[in-house]
Amino acid sequence: MRTHKNRNMIGCLLFYILYPLSRHLFSKRPAESTKRSRSSAAVNGTAAYDGAAITTRMFTQFQKHLLDLCLQQRRGSMGQKEERISKGCSSEEEKVPDAERLISVTQQVNETHTEETETMQHNVRHTEEPMKTHRLKASNPAENTGLETECWDEYLAPAADGTPMMLARAQINHRDDDDNETGWHFPTGPGLIDEVHRPLWRFPAVSYYPSLEPTEPFEVMWRVWRESQADYPMIPFTRPSMDFTVMSYNILAQDLLEANMELYKHCRLEVLDWDYRCNVLLEEIGRWEPDILCLQEVQENHYDTRLCPALTQMGYNCAYKKRTGNKTDGCATCYRNNRFSEVSVTLIEFFRPEIELLDRHNVGIVLLLRPRVRQGSKVSAMGSLLCVANTHLLFNPSRGDVKLAQLAIILAEIDGVVTSWKAKGEHCNVVLCGDFNSVPHAPLYQLVTTGELYFQGVPAWMVSGQKNLSHKSTCHRLFPPLWPSTLGISNNCQYVTANQVDESHSPGEVCPEGKLQYSHHFLLRLRFCPASCVRPSDLQVIPGVTDNTPDMSSDKQPYVQRFGPIIRHQLDLESVYQHNHSEVTTLHSEGGATVDYIFYSPERILTSDQAAGDKFGREGLKLVGCLSLLSGDALWSMEGLPNHTFPSDHLSLLAKLRLDLNAPS
Repeated sequence: MRTHKNRNMIGCLLFYILYPLSRHLFSKRPAESTKRSRSSAAVNGTAAYDGAAITTRMFTQFQKHLLDLCLQQRRGSMGQKEERISKGCSSEEEKVPDAERLISVTQQVNETHTEETETMQHNVRHTEEPMKTHRLKASNPAENTGLETECWDEYLAPAADGTPMMLARAQINHRDDDDNETGWHFPTGPGLIDEVHRPLWRFPAVSYYPSLEPTEPFEVMWRVWRESQADYPMIPFTRPSMDFTVMSYNILAQDLLEANMELYKHCRLEVLDWDYRCNVLLEEIGRWEPDILCLQEVQENHYDTRLCPALTQMGYNCAYKKRTGNKTDGCATCYRNNRFSEVSVTLIEFFRPEIELLDRHNVGIVLLLRPRVRQGSKVSAMGSLLCVANTHLLFNPSRGDVKLAQLAIILAEIDGVVTSWKAKGEHCNVVLCGDFNSVPHAPLYQLVTTGELYFQGVPAWMVSGQKNLSHKSTCHRLFPPLWPSTLGISNNCQYVTANQVDESHSPGEVCPEGKLQYSHHFLLRLRFCPASCVRPSDLQVIPGVTDNTPDMSSDKQPYVQRFGPIIRHQLDLESVYQHNHSEVTTLHSEGGATVDYIFYSPERILTSDQAAGDKFGREGLKLVGCLSLLSGDALWSMEGLPNHTFPSDHLSLLAKLRLDLNAPS
């Protein structure tokens, strides 16, 4: 073990003392001094060091002689040691002379070098001018091969006019700290009295690492596009079609924001500023470029000054309806004029002063569009009509009866458009967008998607499902009729004539004495009702009077069923989104929920009777894809809504639908 340690000690001494000296002795002098970012100083000697030039001190002949002697003795001792090791007879005493001899040689070299350095410094202090001339000559290595030493206290650098200039060591050190430093200076040699300049490593031009190419800045997309996974039946025939996108967006009116600041106390002030929000809103619309745009909570003055001009410049035609009363916002429906042409537009007001139930100032828009497909300047194909409805229902969670009445009005308007064009032999697809202030799978949602709702005895707050108010001791429950006959809408959510309303909702009238009296016409209708067709068992048979059997044929029954406990509609609608429980469309300080929807007429395969002259046997819209929603946790990680990415407290809804085209006749 001790022998092994002695070998290691001798090896370390040889490496740290003799290896740098041998490199200096056998290195070649380059043609010029090391290139640096600053002016290079003229020095006496240079040596090659790992492919880069370094500056060091020359050695005298005496020093070289000592080194050669040490190396020769070392070679002899190493050969003898190898023989002894092979014979297995190495000992502690045999290694001591080699170490002592190496140390003595090193001391002699250091003493000689110190004496020469002191003599040189003395000459520099007394003969400064001759030293300058000496250094100027030393700047040419070819003419100064016999020079042995150099003073490192001062350097020579060329001045601006080309003449040499003395640089103090303090100045050089100050320049070494410059940011443009191209190398490092560190001491080396015996006693660490020499200084070596090591340039920075220059990487080769070719590397196995991939090159670092400049990349364009990118924006994190928090929402991704989802392709539809619906399984549509295969049709052996194909027909031309067009894809179009629909966006529904509650953009948060600024007046409503400022009136309810407690809902946005988590937001930064700059994201609540209208100018900032409007710019982000227009950027989002311009990014997705929807063909049909349905907006809610559009403030009238902002629509006139900012939104309408900007959307018109983007190629949209717009229809706007402000809320009634003293409200400052409303709904806007826009479409690209190069994709659709307007057939008709209906602006709807839900406020009816003669009906107590409908005393709220919400509105809606029903727009009838026809697809426009052009080749050059001519229309090459035209699709079936598209009815686009946009609305914003009442927010109050406890007034489900009002929401159902408002929904019945918008459904009746859509049904009127579809029915009128169906009578003309033309199918009309439906897209219903808006803020319905109802959560998924609540009774109101079920009415839209299933076409039927049994409402008798249902608490009013349960219709929308926004809040659980079951803890209240009293709550309003729904019973038929849900709305008065003067509204002119049946429980099938269809407009009826005055005669139909009278027959179905007005069985009698109150006389001045306060007693209910039935009209003769109403009583005549009852003779064919199901109850009147049951013959009492104790009824005496009177020929020609009680022995007659009433005719039950349908054409002789003018009776119309009265308003019952079920609301229905004849429109076939589905939601674009599947409504995951974690996803929300709106978020503020009091929580988040899904209240915004895009409903559409899904593609259906027609029966042989329904198809009639349509050889393809299908109608409706095909869902191609939609823009994904986000969870509440994801939105809170972005500081809630609104934020720097989403300018409203609602998320935009975007869907791509496919519409079949018909060749023009």
